[in-house]
Amino acid sequence: MPGFILHLTAAQMLRSHLHEYLDFPYPIQSVNDFLIGNLLPDATDQKEVSHFRNPVYRDKMMVFPDLTRFTAKYDSLLSDSSVLGYYFHLYIDRRFFKDFIPEIVDFYDETGQITDIKEEIVTVYIRNFQTYIPFEKYLTEEYYYGDYTKMNTYLVNRYQIPLDLNAQIINPGINEIQYGNVQQVLDSLHGYLSVTVDAVNDLKVFPLDKLLASLEQYTIEFLANPL
Repeated sequence: MPGFILHLTAAQMLRSHLHEYLDFPYPIQSVNDFLIGNLLPDATDQKEVSHFRNPVYRDKMMVFPDLTRFTAKYDSLLSDSSVLGYYFHLYIDRRFFKDFIPEIVDFYDETGQITDIKEEIVTVYIRNFQTYIPFEKYLTEEYYYGDYTKMNTYLVNRYQIPLDLNAQIINPGINEIQYGNVQQVLDSLHGYLSVTVDAVNDLKVFPLDKLLASLEQYTIEFLANPL
């Protein structure tokens, strides 16, 4: 999944472009609630449920939300800012794993063939850095998750991301998550800023400019056609 700060980055992008889309059907009534909503799907250990993933694809490396499952159940709640944020989180996850990640990495099995089955992957090729690494190193602080850490301070500063949010908001009817759980996420956010702004210059997986340009593109496409 994209990190908490990356989701808040996308949320700030949406807010910055919202005025350009006067026909967008879901005005943000509460910025706080919208930003909280962008954190909610990750405020649980039951992420397959909270992310509305189809269990049929559980064996895939790239597993992303099925947005129709969410809208079929909660379309009537999208006028609530926290629900809109929740839905936007799922949308960004889907675009991130379905469209972005396949553009920056390739996964290979032991025979050297590209595969999308997680259990078959032995090697990862990182395109931007022209590097092959063992799969067991990919989802670690040295590479994938470490890049999130290195980006956090830069992103918070660049996109003026507020971290002191109020978790005490009313759940209008989302059954897949306990809204109160998001307080633990909020408590952890400041801890993600333990690196300097310059740490962003030492990424090992993500091409930063391409990542941010893609997030902005996905955001604009969401505003133009949210459903």
